[in-house]
Amino acid sequence: MTNNGETNSDNDPQSGASGEPQPSAKTPRPTPRRRPKTWMETHGRDLKFIVIFVSLMSVYYFATTTALLNERFFPWYLDATAEAGGVVLHAVGYDNVRVVGTAMDTIDNSSGTISVERGCDAIAPTALFVSAVIASPASLGSRLFAILAGTSILMVVNLLRIISLFLTAVHWPKIFDFMHLDAWQWAFIALAVFMWGVWASWAARRSRKRLADVST
Repeated sequence: MTNNGETNSDNDPQSGASGEPQPSAKTPRPTPRRRPKTWMETHGRDLKFIVIFVSLMSVYYFATTTALLNERFFPWYLDATAEAGGVVLHAVGYDNVRVVGTAMDTIDNSSGTISVERGCDAIAPTALFVSAVIASPASLGSRLFAILAGTSILMVVNLLRIISLFLTAVHWPKIFDFMHLDAWQWAFIALAVFMWGVWASWAARRSRKRLADVST
């Protein structure tokens, strides 16, 4: 028989062996829901890239309509490109090549003739590449390196294009239009986009590595 005024510790789940109350198990707190990202948080970087890229290309195309570029820079640059092509052709044994202004032909006029005009200067693909690099989220040093390296590569490749087109006009005149209007035009744009993609991927990996090094 037990006393009604006393509590039996053996039957009380909240009491330990000594009769003292034990703390009850804590109820786990519900995990707070993360706030869904806004459209700007998800696509803001892409939108910023597009706005900057389109703005820079618009500035470029507007600049090409000015007298400063049309009457001074472009004629000088095209003459220099043709002259450089003649120097390289002379160096590899084509001594009969003659360059007059932007025209390249042979001294005896026995072979093909080309004229280095607007569109053969690689300015537009270079502007495309530079605009994409500037609009990309990367460090200033990385972007400057990409601009210098990429512009140099495009200028060298364009010189090779001029030389190859002259040789095509001399030796394979039937495919000159294809090489000039189809093959090289698209190849140059593809090269500019490819170089930007390679650099952007490298810059992104480098940025992630730096963030990982800082967090460790």
